[in-house]
Amino acid sequence: MKTIRPNFFVVGAAKAGTTSLYHYLEQHPQVYMSPVKEPNHFSYDTDLEKLRPSARKRLKALNIEGFLQGDMSNKIHRAYITDRQQYISLFRFAPADKIVGEASPAYLYSKVAAGAIHEFNPEAKIVIILRNPVERAYSHYLMDRKLAFTDKSFEEALTDDHRFTPRSWGATSLYLDLGEYYQQVKRYYDIFPAENILVLLSEELRKNTAETISKLYQFLGIDPSFRPNLSETHNKAVVPRNALMHRLLTFSGLRVFIRRKINNGTFKNILRKAIFNPPKESRPSPAITEKLKLHFRNDIQQLSKLIEKDLTHWL
Repeated sequence: MKTIRPNFFVVGAAKAGTTSLYHYLEQHPQVYMSPVKEPNHFSYDTDLEKLRPSARKRLKALNIEGFLQGDMSNKIHRAYITDRQQYISLFRFAPADKIVGEASPAYLYSKVAAGAIHEFNPEAKIVIILRNPVERAYSHYLMDRKLAFTDKSFEEALTDDHRFTPRSWGATSLYLDLGEYYQQVKRYYDIFPAENILVLLSEELRKNTAETISKLYQFLGIDPSFRPNLSETHNKAVVPRNALMHRLLTFSGLRVFIRRKINNGTFKNILRKAIFNPPKESRPSPAITEKLKLHFRNDIQQLSKLIEKDLTHWL
């Protein structure tokens, strides 16, 4: 039996829309997506021993070996699958007539993932989605509040994160580092032919969703006229109603247990509304915004030339 391997990769950026792309892709009848949305296999430079303790605890609670040996129907959002055979087994149920992909935002930040993916499949297609780096950083901060990684103000969280060592994926948030896109994107352009790379912007996905998804489908060589369900919002920003209760749920592992064991979507939504609220502030203060724009300015200008897209609206 021929081993089925992924032939396209959504490589990031984090908090830019990779989860939405994953769901729009998995709905397409010509696509098979990894049942672990983020297997993170090719980010070899991620040191799992340096992940946040709560992240390591959640990974253990997943029982990834048991998942891989089963029917993988109850999908997992994130894991770190380092073993090649385990990684390949993610795709063992993929029909031979479908294109196969996965979506791991760590691959954009990783200094080695582009080369590792190319070695694995030099003809792979690469999908990159980028977001205004100031918006991305603030969205990441809101996610950290949701995950009980911080209860500080955005400005305080930025300062703490900037001082943290090591500068490693999963060890800290990398609020600014992950938005410095130029070198990250360039790694892919240095290795893959430009025709094998599609760069999308999150504002394109948000404002012209159907058109952007059709463009993605066309790039992957599948029917661009297919229309996925666009009514659901994925990874919507929320913050905990009660920070102490949420920390207990998160660090005890109950949150993972609920996500893995309760399949009823309606009940999950009820629980989500009971635990979380929409954030009071949807964007950082004007003063912090201007400071961060200045920080990212040179990187944005270089990126704009590299990907041949006008990014002046980010400045």
